[in-house]
Amino acid sequence: MADQLGSVTRALETLRLFDGARHSLSVTELAALLGCSTSTAQRTIATLAEQHFLRRDDETRTYRLGASVLHLSRAWRSAASLGSLARPVLERLAHDTGLNTTFAVPDHAHMRVVLSIDGAEGPLRDYPMASELFPAHAGAISKAYYAQLPHDLRARFIGERPMARFTAETKTDPKQLEEDFLDIRARGYCHSRGEYDTNVSALAAPVWMGKEPLGAIALSSLSELVVHPSLVDALLAATGELGRLLTREV
Repeated sequence: MADQLGSVTRALETLRLFDGARHSLSVTELAALLGCSTSTAQRTIATLAEQHFLRRDDETRTYRLGASVLHLSRAWRSAASLGSLARPVLERLAHDTGLNTTFAVPDHAHMRVVLSIDGAEGPLRDYPMASELFPAHAGAISKAYYAQLPHDLRARFIGERPMARFTAETKTDPKQLEEDFLDIRARGYCHSRGEYDTNVSALAAPVWMGKEPLGAIALSSLSELVVHPSLVDALLAATGELGRLLTREV
């Protein structure tokens, strides 16, 4: 039994090593990182590859994450899983600020709402916002997330495809948008007014899972939202708390 538990632990530790900065592993590298023999590392990798959690790159003789990880990731990112973790954080933020709070994660060239909690002024819309899509180039919750991506990756979603102008405040010029993204990245949060919905003002910041941006939380209002330091602090505290919860869940 102890040997089986040890094998499971090594397999899970192997998957954890793929943290965004590391995209591939050789058997020798894994043995060094786990502090085990090469033969043990080989058995661990072979088991994970057999179950499609890893796939072999024959040219480099290294291993990358496989389709089974993607399947689990999609299941874990479902609204039910993420929403249950995010709800206490968003409810507390809505209570403390009186504002509408929204948590969204990327869905290709959009941000998809996982959970939205009404603030003191009531709902922003006359229908539930769960699964609502926000375009990558417009609105605080989208820009707060996409600003954190490397330029080359961000360019796949912004600038290489037609961008709709939703209001007079919507920017569609790639150079102007890139300037915005660089400012947001340096500041750590994004404030917008009427970029997607004419009357909505929002303040948003990214949620980090370790070193990787996972999504964003936004505070929104139908009134002009004054970006006071205490409001920014409350938002950043919430994104930090959710990020820590998500990191512990991984």
